[in-house]
Amino acid sequence: MKRVLLFILIFALALSLVGAKIPKDTLVIAANTGILITLDPGAVYEVLGAVIVGALYDKLVDFEVVNGTLTPVPELAERWEISEDGKTYTFYLRKGIKFSSGNELTADDVVFSFKRYLLMGKPSSWLLPEIGINKDNMDETIRKIDDYTVQLVFDKPYSPNIVLGILTNSFGGIVDKKEVLKHEVNGDLGEKWLTDHSAGSGPYVLVSWERNQHVILQANENYWKGAPRIKRIIFRDVPETTNQRLMLEKGDVDIAWNLIPQDLEELKSNPDIKIATFPGHGNEYVAVNCGWGPFKDPRVRLAIKYAINYDEIINDVMLGYAIKVQGLVLKGYQCYYPKNPFKQDIEKAKKLLAEAGYPNGFEVELMTTDTDRRKNEAVKIQADLAKIGIKVNVVIMKGSQMYPKYRKQGHQMVLAGWGSDYPD
Repeated sequence: MKRVLLFILIFALALSLVGAKIPKDTLVIAANTGILITLDPGAVYEVLGAVIVGALYDKLVDFEVVNGTLTPVPELAERWEISEDGKTYTFYLRKGIKFSSGNELTADDVVFSFKRYLLMGKPSSWLLPEIGINKDNMDETIRKIDDYTVQLVFDKPYSPNIVLGILTNSFGGIVDKKEVLKHEVNGDLGEKWLTDHSAGSGPYVLVSWERNQHVILQANENYWKGAPRIKRIIFRDVPETTNQRLMLEKGDVDIAWNLIPQDLEELKSNPDIKIATFPGHGNEYVAVNCGWGPFKDPRVRLAIKYAINYDEIINDVMLGYAIKVQGLVLKGYQCYYPKNPFKQDIEKAKKLLAEAGYPNGFEVELMTTDTDRRKNEAVKIQADLAKIGIKVNVVIMKGSQMYPKYRKQGHQMVLAGWGSDYPD
């Protein structure tokens, strides 16, 4: 996350997928696709985008839950070795894996994919530099040993959980070097083309992405793990959860991606609809721009933490479909910290504001995305902050508009979501 995010309101959500009858070979999902910016694995950084990219590309390693903890497991790499000094990781690729183009996946593609990601410098491009691999040293640190062997060489030993966890991020999706370079324009490493095309070895291929309409995936019949039983997946753009629910009840879609808790409670009595709930690995948070006006003072940021009633958001807005986690590390991760130090204390919040020179509060803009859940959360936060004199003006935007502005630090306050970049 960006360093500007020094204040965070955060609670882990339960991701809820509500399924109706599934067509024979097609799965139709109602989702807010307006959040999508790109489907390039080297650039994607939004949750829905990462989900779609995960169906298009395979990585050296993936992760699965083992004994309640997310654990790295082999994928394109059938195995790996770590040197005695902990600084060299050698990955042995499975042989015979083909991209959807028919080209064989080799070490050249792995090396190209990692170097491409570093050179592009997109939002996730801080991950490999966190462990000492960057665009200045990538020729020495990302090595092809032979056609099926790749080495990553680090400046010092890092925890294997960190190294392998980072490689499970979307950027770890291996692209077809030959196919991508066919579509390179003015040295962009195929970025423009890969925004809405695919060149992976995953179970699906991107057929089309019509902005604000749909994303269509087609099964990769030559997938190395076996052809998927579902031959086509269609993400229909349905931003409003009310419309998602109506389409679900009518049988126009199989899954509603963004239903709010109130919908889930009411749908429980519908025998034709199955509700599956499970812990998601995503957060909801409020972030402030510490370089803007009142937020330069840490006492103001602390006052906001004490002004918000977290339990009411969980119980009244989320109807219990969330848990409180006042930190970035979620339950199920190895460094999860279970304590929750903050709870609403209006008098303490007012005192902090007064000490900071804002006894009567101030006016601030809160940006958020155009989903019903976020709108409801924003209204609750607006009401809580009004109790300490802060007037919040809620600005609703499409995710594809809000996130670029946010990443350029063009916000005052933002209500957003974040999924862990990797299971560290």
